[in-house]
Amino acid sequence: MDDFKYPEPDPNKKTAAEVWNARYAGEKYLFGKEPVLALKNHLEHLKKGRCIEIAVGEGRNAVFLAQNGFQVEGIDCSSVGIEKAKKLAAEKNVTLDVKSQNLDFFLMPLMKYDSIVMTYFRPQARFFTEIRRGLVQGGTFLLEAYTVEQAKAAPNPNLDFEECYKPNEVLGHLRDFHILYYKEIPDGNSHTVQLIAKKVAK
Repeated sequence: MDDFKYPEPDPNKKTAAEVWNARYAGEKYLFGKEPVLALKNHLEHLKKGRCIEIAVGEGRNAVFLAQNGFQVEGIDCSSVGIEKAKKLAAEKNVTLDVKSQNLDFFLMPLMKYDSIVMTYFRPQARFFTEIRRGLVQGGTFLLEAYTVEQAKAAPNPNLDFEECYKPNEVLGHLRDFHILYYKEIPDGNSHTVQLIAKKVAK
């Protein structure tokens, strides 16, 4: 039996904005300028049009989406990340509408987006209701993130346990979506969950 447990919350832990502003400091792009694999490999399955990326970071996914004809918005807790996303967009000659915001309190506009992208971020469970609210009928949602297997296989002080998904956790949040693609199979030393889902009528 798997007895892995999440560590107890640290009452002295820095805020997400403080953590990510520090990580994104400097000229170098922390995760590079290329999009995540799920987005790069399965772009054709996303509904084209207006898109928002949750936890946009330094903009690598958002810029890729804009390069491929999406109208892209993005939010992130890190003001440093947002400024670097704007810089990357200018470098690649694309337009993004990105802003810094506390993601815990973000409310999704009703049926505004054709697609929503969220990578390497694990929000409060209620946020998946916001995702359904924000998508148009037939809209698509793409997720890529670490699973707890990553934390067990390759301990890393920069990997927050709270941002790792448990087995099948994502599927549990999206029971009323049509799952177009799902993968939890490890790729070498990388343990991720990748998903593309479509909003369908209840």
